[in-house]
Amino acid sequence: HIHWKPPRENFAKINTDGACKGRERAGCGGVIRGNQGEWLGGFVKGVGSCSAFVAELWGVLEGLCLASRMGFTNVELSINSQAIVHVIQAADRMQGSAGCAVLKKIQRVME
Repeated sequence: HIHWKPPRENFAKINTDGACKGRERAGCGGVIRGNQGEWLGGFVKGVGSCSAFVAELWGVLEGLCLASRMGFTNVELSINSQAIVHVIQAADRMQGSAGCAVLKKIQRVME
């Protein structure tokens, strides 16, 4: 059973996802919610031709950028891919990997 868990008080929660159809069309989307579950913002974006992995990275980047533009500084990020969590945590060792350019942008936004 999967259910949404609210973020800590004074935090916003970003839920993102990415997908592709073949390698021709990929996209990502996400929502930002408050600790009462209220919708604070959302996005969808076509990201062109890439793998589902890179589309997931784009989702993280777009979610973080939206939260930043909206003025949120305390955010929790929720993604359903352990591989994405791993590469974000090990970003400094991921040179040359798929999505490296997007990963570098994620690092800059998270600083």
